[in-house]
Amino acid sequence: MLQSARTAPPHRVPPTVALAGATVWSRREAYWFLIGVIVPAACWSRYPALVPYVFTVVLLIALGIRVGNCVRWMSMLRWGVIADVETVDTALRGAGNLHLAHATGWNVQRRWYTGIVTESAVRYRAGEAHGHLFVRGLPFTTGVVLAHSKQPSSAMAISDFPCDLYLDGKGRWAASFPKGFWKQALATVALYGCAVAGLTVSLGYR
Repeated sequence: MLQSARTAPPHRVPPTVALAGATVWSRREAYWFLIGVIVPAACWSRYPALVPYVFTVVLLIALGIRVGNCVRWMSMLRWGVIADVETVDTALRGAGNLHLAHATGWNVQRRWYTGIVTESAVRYRAGEAHGHLFVRGLPFTTGVVLAHSKQPSSAMAISDFPCDLYLDGKGRWAASFPKGFWKQALATVALYGCAVAGLTVSLGYR
């Protein structure tokens, strides 16, 4: 898929992407929040002075990772070019039960999946540069791949983004929230709210 002059970067990135990145649900993040809550709860009676620090560290790390992902997504969309996929090598990575995003062209389907998990090594070309990326989940088929025009070795599949995207003929991104997104966003807000509440309460016990 060749990049036309009308869709050459920089592209306009809608605020929808930043909002989606700020509130998208992350199971891995929730897991580490859970660990961060269990540990201070166990230490509450013996080391109450340490509890606020644990909450603070967990919050700062989580926010740092979330902000870093948002910056990476925004930069890729602003400076990304549509890469040509050259080869795809797929290897089995065992079985699992997980929530997957799988792209066919621009269309991304997000659903729970139970079965064999694969990892696809996708080799692509962006202009004169070549690179590769790994896509975990279902076997990679015809999903759109974006390569960073300033760093062609960096690339992302369209399914890696937290919202549904499409690049129009004028170089502008159209972004929309996936089905069920707002329920997950509320869960994310509740998660951070509980962490902040825990930090506030723990400060009162110092």
